[in-house]
This record gives sequence, C-alpha cells and structure tokens, in this order.
Amino acid sequence: MDPIKSNAVPKIFALIFVVGLAICNYYLYSSTISKLESYKSEPPFLRFDFTDSYLEDRSSQAPYLADGNPKTEWRKLRPSSQKSDFDLELRLTHRLKDGVYRPTPWKEIQVSACSTKTPKLKLRIVLREAINVDKESRLPDDTDYETKVLDFSGSDTVHIPLHSNFSSVPQKDYPKGISIWAVQGNFDEIGKDVCLKDIQVLE
Repeated sequence: MDPIKSNAVPKIFALIFVVGLAICNYYLYSSTISKLESYKSEPPFLRFDFTDSYLEDRSSQAPYLADGNPKTEWRKLRPSSQKSDFDLELRLTHRLKDGVYRPTPWKEIQVSACSTKTPKLKLRIVLREAINVDKESRLPDDTDYETKVLDFSGSDTVHIPLHSNFSSVPQKDYPKGISIWAVQGNFDEIGKDVCLKDIQVLE
C-alpha cells in the first residue's frame, strides 16, 4: 500500500471529526442562545394539579387548564393534597420590546367551564415574583391580587377585570419589577361535572 495514501486516511478522518465537532458546538451555542432569549420574554411556567386527577382519567391534565385550547378539559376527580386544587402561572406582566420590558395591557382573566353545571370555583389571583432561574428550583413570593367565587350557572365563561399599574423595566434589570399573573383554584365538589376548559389572561 502506498504510504502516502495510508497517511492521508487518518488525516481525512481527523479533519472530518474536527469539522463535525465545530458544527455541533456552533449548533449547541446558537440553540442555547435562542432558548435563553425565549426564556427572557416568556419563561417556563408552573402548572400544578394537586388532585392528580390524571390518575383517574389520562385526559385530565394540569397543562390543559391554561393551554388556550377549548377542546381540552380538566376535571377534579380526586381530593386535593393542598389547600387549592390547582396552581397555574399564566403570563408575565411585561413584554420585551426594543431592549425594555414594557407593561402588557392585560384587561381580564377569562375562566371557561365545561358547562353551566360546573359548580362554583373559588379563585385566588396572585402576582408572583418572577425569578430568573429554572422552573424546578425557584421559590417565588406571591402577592394577593383578588379572590373571587365564580358562579357558572348563568354562563360557562366568567370574565374577571384586571386593574394594575406597572413601570417599564430595562432589560438589564430583568426580572426586577416584573411579575407573573397566576391563579389558584379550589372546588368544594368532586366529579365529572367539576370541569374547566381553560383559564387565560386577555388583552
């Protein structure tokens, strides 16, 4: 075998390895940067179902409570292990625009039940401290905004007006001065009629 050719093969493999490594590193860097930027504008939100009703019915999932899809449903089919049946973080009070977090003019929280047979829901609305760490380890403080008992007997959709004033926040100061609209709900009853389609913050 030609010694020149035998030496060329390892060099080609080494070159391919180095180029492949460089491409992988660039992809990892660029995807991480985009994820960090996405986090700053819309961090991962907590959504808890303290009843674990999915153990009774797999179609009843905590994320369905705030997924914006009226076709998905959550039912309380088991007793809660906490004071509330669920805890949902909905939206940030601010949006990033031109290097500044500006207050979003949220006007209301809309709660959609599955039907007018859905029993009354006690809903606690809180402003939750936005902490710049991952969703598994953060322990934010809550500030009570309002607690209401929602009656769906007249309509399966209830609107709760929001009135809060926030200041703009420079991007370098994130998350200082920024909060998350969150809700905690509790039903006194258990059963298939204890059913919600969606909870959203609307402009």
